[in-house]
Amino acid sequence: MLLSTAGVATTTIGAQAQSATGGDPDLEAYAPEPTLTPGNTETLTIQIANDATTRYDTPPERNRVTTARNVVVELDSSSAPLTVETAEHSVGSISENEPRSVPFTVDIPEDAEPGTYEVDVEMTYSYTSFRRSGGGENERTYTMTDTVEIEIDDAPQFRLTTVDDSGLQIGESGPLTVQIENIGGEPARNVALSLSSQSSMVGFNGQQSDVGRVDTLAPGEAAEITYETAVKSDASVRQYELDGTVQYTNPDGIDGRDTDLSTGIEPAAEQGFSLDIVDGTVRVDEETTIQVRVTNEGPRTANDVALDFAREYPTLRLLVGSVSAGTLEQGESATVRLPIAATRDAEAVEKSLDMRVQYRTDADEQRYDNDVSLVTAIAPRRDDFRVAASNATIGVDSSRLIKIEVTNNRNQTLTNIEASLGTSDPLDSDDDDGYIESLDPGESTTLVFELSATSDANPKGYAASIDFRYDDERGKSMMSETYQIPVQVEENDGLGVFSILPLVGVGLVGAGVTVYVRRQGDGLPWSA
Repeated sequence: MLLSTAGVATTTIGAQAQSATGGDPDLEAYAPEPTLTPGNTETLTIQIANDATTRYDTPPERNRVTTARNVVVELDSSSAPLTVETAEHSVGSISENEPRSVPFTVDIPEDAEPGTYEVDVEMTYSYTSFRRSGGGENERTYTMTDTVEIEIDDAPQFRLTTVDDSGLQIGESGPLTVQIENIGGEPARNVALSLSSQSSMVGFNGQQSDVGRVDTLAPGEAAEITYETAVKSDASVRQYELDGTVQYTNPDGIDGRDTDLSTGIEPAAEQGFSLDIVDGTVRVDEETTIQVRVTNEGPRTANDVALDFAREYPTLRLLVGSVSAGTLEQGESATVRLPIAATRDAEAVEKSLDMRVQYRTDADEQRYDNDVSLVTAIAPRRDDFRVAASNATIGVDSSRLIKIEVTNNRNQTLTNIEASLGTSDPLDSDDDDGYIESLDPGESTTLVFELSATSDANPKGYAASIDFRYDDERGKSMMSETYQIPVQVEENDGLGVFSILPLVGVGLVGAGVTVYVRRQGDGLPWSA
């Protein structure tokens, strides 16, 4: 023990004899837990005790002359393989009955050689060495050095490294592989590695921690442990720290712990897709196929991509379960045909549809992106056909053939079109059916119907009607709306066809007239 002394004495002499007290603090340093582990930052606690002595047999002033005041403790580790982060601490007073514990933060490098080392503890303090009850006393300052032993052990210790976090992505769960390596000097068995997340954005099967196990790890040996890890959809793209704790059994069968381990992960950004319409229009009261471009915005390849509605719509319906876009690399696009039916109650507005993109990862795990929008304008309802009539002027008590031009107003080919002409008094028809095999979009054809007006018809405008039953390109039978056909009834200056035929008296003549009307379609010569 090294010792240096400096003192100042102050003496006051009274008129009569006075009692005196003298003493000397005696500080000693101890290390209650002297074992340190390489590769760690640890706290080395130095305990300071005061084994003071007194003189002159005057116990009432004992505390005054035995207490070390303004104590400063400094740790010198130059002879040991460690570094002291804060080497000097001021701890106030240390009395005989109140020892002090002084914590020092020390760094022990991984390559520190196991063994026993000595470190010096230097203690500087002041105290009262002599005091007279009447008022005189001596103050002194001491600096002394004590030596304590520390041990750098050879026990198992561990290092964690993230091997593979490529399966982690925001909004998804995936495998995380961590390597645990025994960097100590002794083997460890029954090694249990507990990983815990300090962020609520990262978890393990709904928990904040998970435990993996390795049977044995020899010095220098490493093993990999895989944890199923989930990252919440509102997490940020950044690094997240995972704290590790290892429990193990050493060769003597004693359980040990290695704490303050850590590793990190950085999940990839959330998989994203974008949708836009390339061709086609959704229209009220129609089944329409629109072409939609699906783009994989990344950051990873998406396999078996399929598209459907993310929720139900009361006036819109997807006509298939889903449509496939195949495999899309990051930034790659594919165009799919999306058949959509809009009901008669649908509104003709621009609408943002909530879509769902389902896909598989490279690990063949099913994933969904439910946050994709498809903006489409819903066009107003349109008639299935455009209808225009010609020769629709009839004389009272007469009959004639009228021509009706029918145009396909849909964006698809219609087949098996059955026309039905409707009339009411004073109009009538004995030839009220027509058939069209097919009409392409925008294509027209002409149907011919016989139409008559009764003898009591008033000369004015009337309306016939026509509607159609047809098959759409999906083979579904549909019924069109009803179209009004304006018909003008005029005064008949001559005899009508039904009134003149009985007067002819020759059946062949009547037959000849009928053939003329059907073939020419321009009415009777005398009713023009």
